[in-house]
Amino acid sequence: MQPKYDGRRLLIDKRGDRVQGINRLGLTVALPKTLEVEIGQCPLDVILDGEAVGDDYHAFDLLLIGDDKIAASRYADRHLRLMNLLASFQHRHIQMAKTAITTEQKHELFDALKKSNAEGVVFKQVDAPYIAGRPASGGPHLKYKFCETASFIVGSVNGKRSVSLKLLNGKAFVDAGNVTIPPNYEILKVGSVVEVRYLYAFKESGAIYQPVYLGVRDDINPAECLVSQLKYKAESK
Repeated sequence: MQPKYDGRRLLIDKRGDRVQGINRLGLTVALPKTLEVEIGQCPLDVILDGEAVGDDYHAFDLLLIGDDKIAASRYADRHLRLMNLLASFQHRHIQMAKTAITTEQKHELFDALKKSNAEGVVFKQVDAPYIAGRPASGGPHLKYKFCETASFIVGSVNGKRSVSLKLLNGKAFVDAGNVTIPPNYEILKVGSVVEVRYLYAFKESGAIYQPVYLGVRDDINPAECLVSQLKYKAESK
């Protein structure tokens, strides 16, 4: 079991002197300079899988090390080799994802993450090979969220650092409420895709309750911002 981070899924591909990021759409993206410098100090060619949160990177998988393509190996073996790799060079911004193996460790980490208002956890089968994409849907990963998150399209920029949110229902846009943009974030452009945490959505209006802005998602297409993402408030009996 590992934490589910509030960040961007990102591969880091380092071959020789070339270092690049690859987002969940398979597109090459720039890495923060801190990550580029630190992974450049790795003595081997590597491909890491993890979650980027600001300038920090939480590594949870290893697909290539030196000449060994290990994506088909069991996760327990890849995880061990990732631990050994990260112990072999200096890096302040590349962190090993916290991992709980035993039942006691899982209970302890689960409770600590829930108390800290984390997004959730991910359970992984230790014998599973690497599967690209979103393997949680019937695959070797199981996500458990403490709260809900979804990707929305910015419909308009309101006053007082607020934007309206839209989702697609078929070919039509529907309102999903508003979210406030914190002072340390730039005001967004209409049409941008953003990630928002919320408690639940109201079935009648489609608006989300207690929205919290998490950031821009340049790795998600607007066509993926569907009403079907929403989790609705349970109806009273």
